[in-house]
Amino acid sequence: MRNCNNLLSISLGAAVVLHQTGAFLAAVNPTENAARGIDGNDFSDDVPLKAIWRMVWTSAFDVVSLGASPIAAPSAIYQVITDPPIATNIIDFIPRAQSFFPSSSVPSSLLRAEVTTRASSRRGAADRVGLAFEGVKLQPIELLGQKVDNLPPLSVDLTWQQGLIDQVASFVPGLENLSSDGKDDADAPGYFDIEYVDDELLLICQQALPQQAQGGRFALVKVDNYDP
Repeated sequence: MRNCNNLLSISLGAAVVLHQTGAFLAAVNPTENAARGIDGNDFSDDVPLKAIWRMVWTSAFDVVSLGASPIAAPSAIYQVITDPPIATNIIDFIPRAQSFFPSSSVPSSLLRAEVTTRASSRRGAADRVGLAFEGVKLQPIELLGQKVDNLPPLSVDLTWQQGLIDQVASFVPGLENLSSDGKDDADAPGYFDIEYVDDELLLICQQALPQQAQGGRFALVKVDNYDP
């Protein structure tokens, strides 16, 4: 079982080096129009992001903060884009105490969180991918060394929220920018920029929050599966 907690707590110096490396890779990105095919409309295999990606480093605070929990620690994080436009973020959690011992020395427990999003291209931004949240699922996989993946998951459907916004957007001032009609605008909320992608490596930068100069950067590598 992988443990990515050390990747969420690297030193400031290492983070600076990784940011500089990311800036260099962005300058030599071999893939033009990197978001092509993400809408899933052209039925083509020429989709640079279509793969299973495992995160190996990030500077995004919302993800880094997962490693600070005293209860659970992330052991692996994936972005699964095998059936565009659906993009699923998978986070495997293990008990904090379990992360301190070799996997063979203690009975393992694992909870898998799956966040389903719908990806879309953005007008006028060939390397930008928009994301709309559609659902969250929590699935127990293992408990004290015993498989429990046959237990029913806890699922939350988020699509109804967008439907409600669409219905009232034309009547309530300030909501028109949140309707699905404007979701493909380049600067509509909820997106990441592809800085580098090839057959092995993906580097993306998420949308910056209002108080941030730059959004969090993610480095991911292509893998064959996302088995726990």
